[in-house]
Amino acid sequence: MERAEERLKRRKDKEVARASATRKLRLPGKLADCAGNAIDGAELFLVEGDSAGGSAKQARDRKNQAILPLRGKILNVASASTDKFGGNKELSDLLLALGVQPGSKFKEEELRYERIIIMTDADVDGAHIASLLITFFFRTMPDLIRSGRLYLALPPLYRLSHGGKAVYAKDDAHRDELLASEFKGKKPEISRFKGLGEMMPSQLKETTMDPKTRTLARVVLPRAEETVEDLVEALMGRKPELRFRFIQENAEFAAADLDV
Repeated sequence: MERAEERLKRRKDKEVARASATRKLRLPGKLADCAGNAIDGAELFLVEGDSAGGSAKQARDRKNQAILPLRGKILNVASASTDKFGGNKELSDLLLALGVQPGSKFKEEELRYERIIIMTDADVDGAHIASLLITFFFRTMPDLIRSGRLYLALPPLYRLSHGGKAVYAKDDAHRDELLASEFKGKKPEISRFKGLGEMMPSQLKETTMDPKTRTLARVVLPRAEETVEDLVEALMGRKPELRFRFIQENAEFAAADLDV
């Protein structure tokens, strides 16, 4: 009973903290925030563009899912100056929505959401935007990644339908696997989603946002952090020769994944 009472007290304290943060912060106007005050279970979806943001706002659970549309590709903090970083509106809006400050001033207990979910299109541009966002979090608030609070949504790339049956495929290989198993000997209609904005809100909810049916990938640091830092600097930093060397050394592994 004592432990139950302690849990209830902690939950109430978090609700008060979230409500206080909402009142004190000047939240960005394009943020569709949660209707509830609880931090436990609250999710912030970082969405690529206003079109996808509109579908996501209709597909979300208003009680605990918030949507922040981002316009285009955010600033690459690994190669930008401090002045550019401080004056970037997209990143300023993101920090306001999160309720935290970057760098040494970051405090995990000030976060207004339990999970931060990057939700971009299932294409090369979407992967690039996700890379820029992960770089931002790694460089400015690595504790958010260490605590396991940063995720990637995994929207499907294809929808296969035949008769009354519809199945979603995450990529080309998954599509071919479904054609050989679920639709063997049949000719299903195959639709390719060009972006999240093209998906009906019901489809986006079913495949990407509903906790009962979605799949999330947690962003982790699988190696020594010094190694990750070196890799981020090579791939996202100011020296193009480091990226050129990386491509030379790894080109044979990427040939099958090139999107041209």
